[in-house]
Amino acid sequence: MKNNCFPFLLLLASCIQIVDAKVKSVSSAEDNEFTEQRARVSGMIFVSLLTVGAILLVNTRKNDEDENRHPNAINILAEVAQRQFKGAITSEEIVDKVRSTIAPLGYTPENTLFAQSVCPDEINHEEGDVTDMFTKYLGEVFHMGGLAGVPFTGKTGFGAFSHHVPDDGHCFVLMAPHIGVDDAAHLGKYSRIGQGGGPGAACGAAIGAFKCACSGKPLPSLQNNYSDYQMTYLIHEVNKVKDEIKACGDDNSQQAELVRQCHRIGKEMLEEMINVNYGGKDSTLVVLTGIQINMPTPFDDYFQPLSFFILDKQGKRTDLFNKAFGS
Repeated sequence: MKNNCFPFLLLLASCIQIVDAKVKSVSSAEDNEFTEQRARVSGMIFVSLLTVGAILLVNTRKNDEDENRHPNAINILAEVAQRQFKGAITSEEIVDKVRSTIAPLGYTPENTLFAQSVCPDEINHEEGDVTDMFTKYLGEVFHMGGLAGVPFTGKTGFGAFSHHVPDDGHCFVLMAPHIGVDDAAHLGKYSRIGQGGGPGAACGAAIGAFKCACSGKPLPSLQNNYSDYQMTYLIHEVNKVKDEIKACGDDNSQQAELVRQCHRIGKEMLEEMINVNYGGKDSTLVVLTGIQINMPTPFDDYFQPLSFFILDKQGKRTDLFNKAFGS
């Protein structure tokens, strides 16, 4: 363990000596009642400083454990992510490449409204995630996504979002399902803070849909399951490709194929929703889709870009993928 707490311990000792000396100096010149008050205050100061020291010590140990639990962990995990998801890079790199591509074209936080269609799972919305970084870059965010990142707000949701655009402004949509990676480099798993029972599923909805589709049991009805419509829809869509997923071999390959199919499902719905029936004559829509890869704490998440284009009023698409991310 690094001695990061040593300066604090020196400060703690100095404070205790100062308080003790102060109490002694007043004890001869002041009455007993005031001296007792001073003693109580000094005791409170001592307990407070000791508590802060304990917190710093615990945090230091935790940080050291994170850094030292596997000396080559980040390389192994990054290799797994990039092997299954070609072209995956960190969230920060994604945002930097997008910004450097669209900023010269005139897109700014002032004239561009941001929406995201990403699974509601909290691990997709932590500080430093691609969702957080795009929000900080472009400003306020409109949420279009449901389970597995599918844009379940539909045409009505997109219509509401796009009509919030500034005059002569633009819209930017991010659509991405997600997949977890645990400490042992297993895909589809994620170690959540505070849970000691081992890694859980991520994306839980996608994995649950795949298991349901493979169970051999009758599929839930889309007509009579309004209280769980998103999951029911996902089960039906995954059921159509379950054999393709099962044919991929080992579990990591199956999980990678499952999230790719979720991307296809979400992208197909998104294509049915989008238009440029808003803003002024030069308003456009920018779309970025891909797969969000939740890396285990404390490592940065990755993102695999899969499509990146501009749609104009005439329905023309300008592909930005190679310009931003290479071929």
